[in-house]
Amino acid sequence: MLSGRKEAMQEMRVKFKKSSLITKLVIAILLVYSMITLVHLQRQLSQKQAERAALETQLTEQQQANAALHSNIDAIDTDEGVEAVAREKLGLVSEGEITFYDAGN
Repeated sequence: MLSGRKEAMQEMRVKFKKSSLITKLVIAILLVYSMITLVHLQRQLSQKQAERAALETQLTEQQQANAALHSNIDAIDTDEGVEAVAREKLGLVSEGEITFYDAGN
């Protein structure tokens, strides 16, 4: 009876070692998967940060262009602005002025 008990105990130890090995293997696989996922997410994060920086630069440029356009609109609303547009776009001159054209071009 004692030898039967020893065999049963030994059999349980072998099963425990097998299940322990399987558990370790599963944990190792999960660890590798987690590391791969972490590296992938880190790459995505870096890409998104670069995109964000580029978009912030683009936003700043667009805001500056917008401010320049508003400045031009504000300038056109003055008498001097209207006169400048009339001279440049329409070729108008004030009374008493003489227009000279360059025939060389």
